[in-house]
Amino acid sequence: RISFDLLCPHPLHMMLTWILLGQVPFFLEDPDYKGLELDLIVLCEKHGKPSERLVAFEGTMTGRRFLACAEPEGQNCGFVQWVDEQWPPTMENALLKLWSMVEESKSARVNDNLQSALTIHHLAEEKNKLDADYDKLVKDVHQLVDFQQDRVVDFSYLQSAVTYQHQCRAELVAG
Repeated sequence: RISFDLLCPHPLHMMLTWILLGQVPFFLEDPDYKGLELDLIVLCEKHGKPSERLVAFEGTMTGRRFLACAEPEGQNCGFVQWVDEQWPPTMENALLKLWSMVEESKSARVNDNLQSALTIHHLAEEKNKLDADYDKLVKDVHQLVDFQQDRVVDFSYLQSAVTYQHQCRAELVAG
């Protein structure tokens, strides 16, 4: 059971908080209407224990107070007795529109999350490709540097051979 009554004492704030968190409960605890029903002594039909006071938070029943089996989930028999009368049709239509907007918002968030996940997947693939290209480029640069060093060594050898031939020729001419 979700309860933010201490964090958000106003029911509208609670509803917006749940919607933003993506957690919409079926009922909520109202600080003015909570706990076990001891005044009317409405007993749960199956367990014979006092029922729990709750406020509906789903569909056209949103905001209506009711009494329900106070047993924990799994042992709860599903007993419900409405305290408030059914809303007028205009209120029910407004609630249906609001819940429709909530569902559209959740659906849009899911679609945005899927699109973001797809974008992240494509970016990860592109990063992996760029990493592979980078690794190949580094390898090619190392090969080029090694080849250039080999050419410098070969050039140095040729230069020393030419210098040696010049010295030999100079000795022959002088001698």
